[in-house]
Amino acid sequence: MIKIDQQLIEKLIALKTPAIIAISGFGGAGKSTFASSLGSMINAPIICVDQFGIDRTIENFSHWKGMDFERLEKEILIPFSNGANPVSYGHWDHDANKIIKNVEVPHSRFLIIEGVGLLRPELLKYFSYKIWIDCSQDIANERGKKRDREVHKNPQDEKWDGPWKRNDEEYYNSYKPKDIADLIISNQYLQK
Repeated sequence: MIKIDQQLIEKLIALKTPAIIAISGFGGAGKSTFASSLGSMINAPIICVDQFGIDRTIENFSHWKGMDFERLEKEILIPFSNGANPVSYGHWDHDANKIIKNVEVPHSRFLIIEGVGLLRPELLKYFSYKIWIDCSQDIANERGKKRDREVHKNPQDEKWDGPWKRNDEEYYNSYKPKDIADLIISNQYLQK
């Protein structure tokens, strides 16, 4: 578990609001766990990029374009930045491979968006603070595989070793998210 420093909390609370905090990293790096802890500390709802999927029958995507970042921008980022409260979005069901319901997200001053591929040029203008959860891709992949097998009871090793790993590599090498983050948090250890 990543320890959250009080200085980070103070820095975030001092941001001009409304403020979107973006948390990204490789799949399995610890983004969701960190976002959950941070969200409870600053009273911020969390929206995961995974809720913005695109047709799962398409496996040959790159740079995490299997996520609908345009829909994220249209449904969440623009309305939030314009003062909408609540914001709402279509919830993507991965099993049904479609949007199945609308979700409303009330907020006070902050919103956390977390997920793979998030720190990309076209979205940066919406983020008040950008965090990169730093972890080697090999360790992140092993964590992701373990989580899918043990927690979700849905082993997906072939995706972790194939398209998801490739997408993480392409995204990281093309967009240099670690270089543009306001804060880099190391989460390098691998739990057994």
